[in-house]
Amino acid sequence: MNIIAHRGYSELAPENTYSSFDLAISKGFKIFELDVQLTMDNIPIIFHDYDLKRICNLDLLIKNTEFEFLSKLDVGSWFDKKYFDQKIPTFENILKKYKNQVHLQIELKSHEKDLANIVINKLKKMDWYNITSKPYKVPGYSITSFDFNNLINVRELSKNIRVGWLLSMERENIESVKKKLVEYDINMIIPNVNDEIWSNNNLIKQFKDEGYLLCAWGAKSLIDVENMNRIDIDGMTVDWPEKAFKTIL
Repeated sequence: MNIIAHRGYSELAPENTYSSFDLAISKGFKIFELDVQLTMDNIPIIFHDYDLKRICNLDLLIKNTEFEFLSKLDVGSWFDKKYFDQKIPTFENILKKYKNQVHLQIELKSHEKDLANIVINKLKKMDWYNITSKPYKVPGYSITSFDFNNLINVRELSKNIRVGWLLSMERENIESVKKKLVEYDINMIIPNVNDEIWSNNNLIKQFKDEGYLLCAWGAKSLIDVENMNRIDIDGMTVDWPEKAFKTIL
């Protein structure tokens, strides 16, 4: 099972910052997840929340704020004062800095129709688009989202990109899920670690036999890691990759 550093090494450094990504790499974790959304002026940036309240104590929405303002914000001090110099990365700069060094699990966070197109164009511009690799091998990337419309938009633009659906199976009709997976050629299924799917051995076997990658999100404890490793899924996101890795050795 692959351990995916969630927003970088977010247990020990502020999430979705260069410090968090660099720390993950320095510890040997070259697969990491990050969140992409658009600013008001359509710059794709790496930021999880839709607003700035938690990270910057500002009552502003990302989608209503221009990048020039966002680029000057301190996004590290909320975590620890020593990270006062951390700024919001752009997606383009992430692609430039980590080219050929990592596997990116790119979550399309916001809901703009243009988001998929802008992200794919950046992948092309920075010579990432044609990188092909086996699942979770370096270098490489995949694109995921909770918003299924984002995945439809990606698939309409590219037949080659590995696409993953973040979801809660408990909120979805299983037959409807299967139909969507086939209709839109979704390659990865990423339910929550507490989803009932993980107790359905026949369904897990069916998905594996049909060639889907099975991954998980939402890990809160090492017991979650042990459970997913026992099922032999392909990967899971965690804030604490070293602890998780030691658990599955």
